[in-house]
Amino acid sequence: MDVTPFDAAQADHDTVADWHRVHAAAAAVDDPDHPHVPAAALAARLAAPPPQTRALHWLARDGDEPVGTATLSLSDRENLGWGFAEVVVHPAHRRRGHGRALLAAVREGLTAAGRGTLVYDVGADSAGAAFAAAAGARHAQTLWESELELARAADELPEEREPAGYRAVRWSGAAPDELVASYVAAAEAMADSPDGGLGYQVAPGSVAHTREVEQWWARRGCQLRTVAAVHEGSGAVAGLTVVAVPLLHPQLAYQEDTAVVPAHRGHGLGLWLKARMVRWLVADGMVVRRIRTTTDPANTHMLDINARLGFHRTRVREQWVG
Repeated sequence: MDVTPFDAAQADHDTVADWHRVHAAAAAVDDPDHPHVPAAALAARLAAPPPQTRALHWLARDGDEPVGTATLSLSDRENLGWGFAEVVVHPAHRRRGHGRALLAAVREGLTAAGRGTLVYDVGADSAGAAFAAAAGARHAQTLWESELELARAADELPEEREPAGYRAVRWSGAAPDELVASYVAAAEAMADSPDGGLGYQVAPGSVAHTREVEQWWARRGCQLRTVAAVHEGSGAVAGLTVVAVPLLHPQLAYQEDTAVVPAHRGHGLGLWLKARMVRWLVADGMVVRRIRTTTDPANTHMLDINARLGFHRTRVREQWVG
């Protein structure tokens, strides 16, 4: 078996096709309810790491057969001692040492970058969790993954009551210039979300970084949809919710940030914003059929909002550190 590093931005068609074969086969076993991700969408993700992040990639082949992949993501903006690992082995080739060989390459990359902490995202009680434990990692955070079926939610949404003193503004893609500064400030409210003891440090936001992130989502082939609550008295963003819609496979959208500025909490803005987002997606003809979100179990307020909207838990994910 050969483990070969490659530059995702310069990867040839055969390398991308082999990467897709491994991930498609693994997803069919590990996440069977997830819609099929086209090769073009996976290629766009592969070639577009987040802003101020380096991504190192390896492809494992047994002869001509692709058997596994690995990615090491290294943020140059926050958590500078960490690396984030993703190791995926084709189900037909598991338990043959391919994962260990890929992890060894990842660890070499981590050491070469001068970092010492590796973070794994895995399914609870899965082969991935067992793999992380065997590699000497420890469990750091549990995340509940939930989904909302829009067809059912359309008939069950709570009655819309606009909170006094606020108005809703929505947009696709980049935030409006007149709101972007207060939008960035409002998004900082995510910093007090529980992380189960993982210890993730979030760097302060900025308009420049937000613009980079918006462009990154577009390069990945995703449309960002945002609904914001604007405080009438100040004209500032008081809360927001963001959903990412993969344009090449839009059936399943992903919940990104939902945040309410502390001074504006207690007015029901979180539920109101998320309900408006659902109504927006439903009004677009049900191109998006489901929304997936992950929530720390300690975030009981958000879990209550999600339950009132009709989200149901689908599985449990974990963060391991080692």
